[in-house]
Amino acid sequence: MTDTRTAIMDAATWHARLDSPEMDWEAFGLWLEADPSHRSAYDSIALLDAEIGEAAPAIAALLPANDDAVVEPMPARSTRWRWAGLGAGGAMAAGLAVLLVPSAPTTAQVYTTGRGETRTVTLADGSRMQIDRGSRVSVTGGTSPVVEIADGAASFAVRHDPSRLLMVRAGGYEVRDIGTRFDVVSARGRVAVTVAQGMVSVAPIAGDGDTTTLHAGQILDIMPSKQIAERRTVDPARVADWIDGRLNYDGAPLTLVAADISRYADAPLMVDPSAANLRFSGVLTIGDGSRLVDQLRAVLPIRARRVGGVVYLGAADPR
Repeated sequence: MTDTRTAIMDAATWHARLDSPEMDWEAFGLWLEADPSHRSAYDSIALLDAEIGEAAPAIAALLPANDDAVVEPMPARSTRWRWAGLGAGGAMAAGLAVLLVPSAPTTAQVYTTGRGETRTVTLADGSRMQIDRGSRVSVTGGTSPVVEIADGAASFAVRHDPSRLLMVRAGGYEVRDIGTRFDVVSARGRVAVTVAQGMVSVAPIAGDGDTTTLHAGQILDIMPSKQIAERRTVDPARVADWIDGRLNYDGAPLTLVAADISRYADAPLMVDPSAANLRFSGVLTIGDGSRLVDQLRAVLPIRARRVGGVVYLGAADPR
């Protein structure tokens, strides 16, 4: 395991490179995956930089005045490492000042959508969040947003600002993003993260599992209760197709498709063991959700039966 000091120094180096056109994103992803301490170190650096940026006016007010010095205006750019030029003493003062600045309120903003409703929200950091039908999502954290998907799905278009960190939590997992477009689903004991552009890291919130780095055109399907995760490739252009009223699949397990349909239909879906190994490729039109099962039955050898308010999908009887 990498020692803490080395991990912190490496994390600072990577963080300082993020604005560079020569940034090696592939190497950065490999470094994050190489050791659990790397992700923790990078998160610490990114969060510290964001906190210092937000508290800059209060820090400046607490530092001793120097009337003899001529201060040049700071150009408009990323706030990252604005404190590096202060030297060790200045950095310590800045760190102390951050501790003295009162924290901003952390009251959650909750968004709920109905079965036929989607909603677009612009977050405080400028990122755009589009919430799917039948979802419940809460947001805290101000300019470093923390989004909690209690149920449903949301798609994110994150502006590139390495001094800000967006976190999305769903089903006991945490997704961390650096300037990209991605989709997160949390429904019926399943978590799915799909990347259309850029890169994200996915890890258990409890810190008791490995971190997975996803690149554009990849999806990670997770069943937390069974500790099962499957990574597959997808067409980046079809990520979050639900925005346009479609569900697009390429070799997806029937259990995954059923979990998606449950978000739109008038009854939850369960897959019988007889059909658990089936996979589906194709496009389903969401509409009002009432015809999704029929569209599925037209392609797969399955039957549907409703018992006690639940629709069970099983293998069709042989003819």
